Amino acid sequence: MTKTTQLQNILGKQIILMDGAMGTYFNRLHPEEGEAENANIRHPEWIKEIHKKYILAGAKLIRTNTFAVNHMLLKMEEIESNLAAAVKNAKEAVEEMNTETFIAGSIGPIRIGGETEEKQVWEEYQLICDILAREGIRIFILETFADTEMVIKIAGYLKKLLKDDYGEDAFILAQFSVNRMGYTKYGYSMQRLINELEKESVISGIGFNCGIGIAHMNQLLEQVRFSGNSILSVLPNAGYEHVSYGRQLYIDKPVYYASYMEQIVEKGANLVGGCCGTTPEYIKTLSEILKKNPKPFKKQILSIEDKQTAVCEKNPFIEKLNRGERVYVVEIDSPFNGNADKFLEAAYRLKDSSVDLVTISDSPMARPRAEAFEMGIYIANKTGIQVMPHVCCRDRNLIALRSAILGGYINGIRDMLIITGDPVARDDRNIISGVFDMNSIRLMDYVKNMNQETFFGEPVYYGGALNYAGVNIDAIVARMIKKMEAGCSYFLTQPVYSDADIDRVRELKKRTGAKIILGIMPLVSYKNALFMKNEMPGIHVPDEIIKCYQPEMSREEAQEAAVEISMEIGRKAMDFTDGFYLMTPFNRVSLVKVIMDRLRELE
Repeated sequence: MTKTTQLQNILGKQIILMDGAMGTYFNRLHPEEGEAENANIRHPEWIKEIHKKYILAGAKLIRTNTFAVNHMLLKMEEIESNLAAAVKNAKEAVEEMNTETFIAGSIGPIRIGGETEEKQVWEEYQLICDILAREGIRIFILETFADTEMVIKIAGYLKKLLKDDYGEDAFILAQFSVNRMGYTKYGYSMQRLINELEKESVISGIGFNCGIGIAHMNQLLEQVRFSGNSILSVLPNAGYEHVSYGRQLYIDKPVYYASYMEQIVEKGANLVGGCCGTTPEYIKTLSEILKKNPKPFKKQILSIEDKQTAVCEKNPFIEKLNRGERVYVVEIDSPFNGNADKFLEAAYRLKDSSVDLVTISDSPMARPRAEAFEMGIYIANKTGIQVMPHVCCRDRNLIALRSAILGGYINGIRDMLIITGDPVARDDRNIISGVFDMNSIRLMDYVKNMNQETFFGEPVYYGGALNYAGVNIDAIVARMIKKMEAGCSYFLTQPVYSDADIDRVRELKKRTGAKIILGIMPLVSYKNALFMKNEMPGIHVPDEIIKCYQPEMSREEAQEAAVEISMEIGRKAMDFTDGFYLMTPFNRVSLVKVIMDRLRELE
């Protein structure tokens, strides 16, 4: 009986435990040695030792250390010898452990930079397949892919190669990396991947690895359905990457990981293991879980209703807002320079405070900062936090706006604040032009159409800015209603300081029924208070607020005043506001966290 047949027979009766991460575990053990694949020839004993640790932990299927063996890491002339060495290391590890362990050949994605490279990359995939097959591999795992086209092409090639040249069948597991919203970087949803690959005879099983942590993976798997008893593999990361002192760390713990994996097993997973950040300790913990539940559970089957209706992923922020629960949005400014350390640190600290949404402004006051979408994607990928970049009509024409929205969507952005944008300063207009192909209402209409035509499976939700201080309240109401008709789900207000402005916002909510999230910007010094009063159009800072600050105040005294003023604003608005929008002054996240915690105590 071939290895392929053995594996298929076992998968019908029991769950197979796979290994954990090779790359991140290798980097943890040998931090100065670069990528793990370089050690296949230079330090084979290190690679074999890692394989053996996973087998000892309970893994019944290990992957060859070949995920990144391609031209992006090695010279073309080095690929063949490296692949052969990797297979040899895996085989020797299994032999030395004297155990029945399956070996799968790992094949990772190769970036295609342009159409001219596509032929070269395809030839490289063929070379990798040829060598792995020649070295005796009959089980293949195509890992961390983002679309189905190349996966189906590779799988078809492998099936034909094994049948024609070796008279054997191949077991081919196709695994994809998705973001926390359940989409690959090319915009494929988990449900679409399942729907497309279940029809492909060349694919033996479908799986998801990398990209997200165990909790998000469990949440996403609750929403997918299968048309039959397909083979499913699940290998999440050990949480989200955190860089500390130059080292990549993952914060989830083995027991926490295993507790969610037990739920994933009950959703019908046939193969389970770990991706980035997992270690033999994780696999050992999973082994204990599988001793309690060794047999595969039934999967959720696609019903007639499911087939007729597109699967729509949930948006936690919108759901909370629609339930009538108060939400907390915090704005952090993207960097002026090329250093994002403080920006990332702020995002991590806000995640610890369970903020509902982090929003990133798009070059306010027409002063250039790092692009809001890109920085939103950056912190979402690093921290797993839900983000809402501002989309400003000032700087991009319609082509660029659509491109930015599509790019953000592919990378998991589902929330935006659509604004017209501050005009370019008069002194800069001789060298900087404002584009303004759109205003905020027109862009909202445009995105509404994109939701219906392009994003119908999972829409983008967007809010609008509420400039409440205009003279004509009827005109403000009319503009709000136009935005709501264009799909605006909520409004974030400018910072509020006076009783009159609080009453104005209360009246606007009464007249429109809109979801309104009240803006609070703590003033952190006497100088800061004077600046806001005198140089920020549309923001009214009354004299009684200025009197709370003195030029000689210490930082601590000024911060205490900022907290008390913010709390008083919160108390007066608590009867009508749907949430609070906290703007972070001078990157003082600790101050915003204090205010947010105190506001929650008032509820």
